[in-house]
Amino acid sequence: MILHGRFLSPFVRRVAIWMSLQGRAFEHRPLMVTGPDFETLKTINPMGRVPALTLDDGTTLVETFAIVDWLEETAAPEQRLLPPSGEARRGALQAVACANTLAEKAVALVYETVRRPEAYHWADWIARVQSQVATSLDLLEAHAPETGFGGGDQPTGATAAVVAGFDFVGHALPHLVAEGYPRLKALSERANALPAFSANKP
Repeated sequence: MILHGRFLSPFVRRVAIWMSLQGRAFEHRPLMVTGPDFETLKTINPMGRVPALTLDDGTTLVETFAIVDWLEETAAPEQRLLPPSGEARRGALQAVACANTLAEKAVALVYETVRRPEAYHWADWIARVQSQVATSLDLLEAHAPETGFGGGDQPTGATAAVVAGFDFVGHALPHLVAEGYPRLKALSERANALPAFSANKP
């Protein structure tokens, strides 16, 4: 299988972590969504977005939630990273959803404050998106496990999503996490000590 996209993307990295935790081998092609890579990327995913996962049969899956769904569906029961049903599954999916909001809004904030020329910055919009990032961080911090990974001694799908999102903020917007979030920082440290996380750090 071939995973397209840079690990700087919290969405690409989430898929890479998920695959690694499941023990799946894959080739990584770090295509960017900007610059000359964009036209190449559109031949793989016409929408020009990452991640894109090309399967061994040539099929290409796009969008993180759809790729992860396929990974869970085709994994052996002992390799799956989400609970099968009930309250445990709902809790895990809510953590993934919150981490997804964190990642989406953090990426939006980078585009708004770093890529957009300063003359065109929209202060009210920046404040709104930054508040959504802060709220997501607060919610994830409140539910982050003090020890382990929330599902025991092994990382889960929620761990992959949360750590990928949190690490992206720490890398791209470090001032937002410079103070506070001790549980998330500790969770990130525990996770990144494992090869499935350390091999694809942004």
